[in-house]
Amino acid sequence: MKKIVSFLLGLLPHITLILSLMLLTFFVIDQFNEAMAFLDNTITKWLLGITSLLTVILSVLAILRQPKQ
Repeated sequence: MKKIVSFLLGLLPHITLILSLMLLTFFVIDQFNEAMAFLDNTITKWLLGITSLLTVILSVLAILRQPKQ
């Protein structure tokens, strides 16, 4: 179990960072060119959902990994 948690703690921050940067890029592009409609796209909605889910998982794992005080 510790190997799985350690693997996830190493992998999830990178995935979350990549997805967050993608969403920020789409947001900025959408502000300058609304015709592209990135935020109305189904893929963007899935990316937003996946990013949110991974952020929740990463937060829970980070909280559980903190030393007990």
